[in-house]
This record gives sequence, C-alpha cells and structure tokens, in this order.
Amino acid sequence: MQTVREQPAIVRKEMGITHKEFYGELTALLDGIPYDQKKDTIKFQLNGKKAEIKLGQEGSRKLGRSLQMPVTPVTLRFFDCSVEEINAFIKHFNLKYMKGGG
Repeated sequence: MQTVREQPAIVRKEMGITHKEFYGELTALLDGIPYDQKKDTIKFQLNGKKAEIKLGQEGSRKLGRSLQMPVTPVTLRFFDCSVEEINAFIKHFNLKYMKGGG
C-alpha cells in the first residue's frame, strides 16, 4: 500500500449543495466515526489517520435567467493515508452526496 507522507493529500471539489445540506448528511458520511467540528472544518480519524473536510464560502451559480443553484467549495485533506484509503473514502463520499434525478 502506497502511503502519502510528506504533505497531506488534498482533494478539492465544487459541490451543488448548501452548508446546511452538507451537515445534514455528515453523520451518514462518517457512519459513527467521532469528529470534531469547528466553524466549517470537520476533523476525524480515517483508519487511525488524520483527515479533515473544510467547507468554503457558500455561493450560488445562475443557470439561465431565473434558476440558481447553490455552490460550495469543499477541500478534503488526508494525512498519512494510503492512495487506496483516500480513493475508498472519496468513492464513499461521492455516493453519500450524490443527488438523484429522473
């Protein structure tokens, strides 16, 4: 298993979600993992290694003349996690925050 050690691995996302919506799914995302939240930063342990999620400033994007959707930049930082651990968490993250349509 390859481990990232020198600096944290950073994954950035731009999500079509409000802070309130994000926090509403947080317990499902972490599935019982204890976490510490200060302002818009969530710190937790991923397989015994430090990880954190930071929400950027909430904004909106105009789609046409009258439609707007929320936009929140999200930064995930992983300390000493293997590439496999990071990829597994990102896959889980994407599934938990996927919005359905149809």
